[in-house]
Amino acid sequence: MSKRIFAILLAAAGAATAQDRTIAAGAHVGWVGFSKDGATLRAGCNDRKLREFDLSSGSLRNSIAWGEGENPAPVSAPSGLVAVSSKQGIALLQLGSGSVVRRIPMERASRRVAIADDGQALAGAIRVAGLSREEVMRLWDASGKERFAAPSGIGGTSAIAMSPDGSLLAAGSWDTNVRVWSTRNGELVRLISDDLPVAMFDMAFTPDGKSLAAAGVDRMVYFWDTKTWKLARKLTGQPEMIHSLAFSGDGRLLATGGFNDIAEKHPVSILVWDVASGKVLQTLSAPHMVSSVALSPDGKLLAAASGDNLVRLWSVR
Repeated sequence: MSKRIFAILLAAAGAATAQDRTIAAGAHVGWVGFSKDGATLRAGCNDRKLREFDLSSGSLRNSIAWGEGENPAPVSAPSGLVAVSSKQGIALLQLGSGSVVRRIPMERASRRVAIADDGQALAGAIRVAGLSREEVMRLWDASGKERFAAPSGIGGTSAIAMSPDGSLLAAGSWDTNVRVWSTRNGELVRLISDDLPVAMFDMAFTPDGKSLAAAGVDRMVYFWDTKTWKLARKLTGQPEMIHSLAFSGDGRLLATGGFNDIAEKHPVSILVWDVASGKVLQTLSAPHMVSSVALSPDGKLLAAASGDNLVRLWSVR
């Protein structure tokens, strides 16, 4: 191979993985997400604001503010809702207007929240009163009526996800177990314990609902078949502990990002996987811990929050 051809190949490889651009959010970014149509980028920031940016221009379209002591969960893009938890309960806000759709009063704040894609169900993990380290998973329907309350493990909920059709709720706990409930009546469909030696930090159902993916301390991505609940496979190759994962809209791509176990302020990798083959298609570099990743609905763009006031964007091959 000639030096000229080798240089061209190196340049092409660098261009494919280089950061495309950034959007300045004006405050530390905790999580990111795309709108259902992919035209809007959302950033949850630590100055108690959710900011919505026009993806093509990077200009600020809208911001929704919340009060002291209120904690917003990452947005459910299909539902168009954001859940804000506080000691008074959970408020569901409509994206765009920021108007309150409904309030669910509670005796203490919910630690983790999930919203059904159709907005017809909301789940939250709540610590048992007193000195207990146990939590209870509660689920409410669209009217705010509680459908069930079930034990959800010891030590707190580390990850939560609802299936695309809203029929299943899954949650990982610091006790290293994953529990799956029927959202209809709270029946414990599956307790996953033997497959997991460590806690999971994030989880998501594939868009077709056929698999549940989870990842965490041991740098692996686990896939379970949602019909049999058998462990289907594991993806290995992430250099760091995985803090966040996200699928593209068609389910063909998976993005994962995490943090170095020595220091948060340490460069880390974001991987883009081909789900069918389990191969890494792209390796991207982030300067700090990656708290959140998101793939656009068409799978052509990846966004990440990485320990500062910027949202980083890359083109996906």
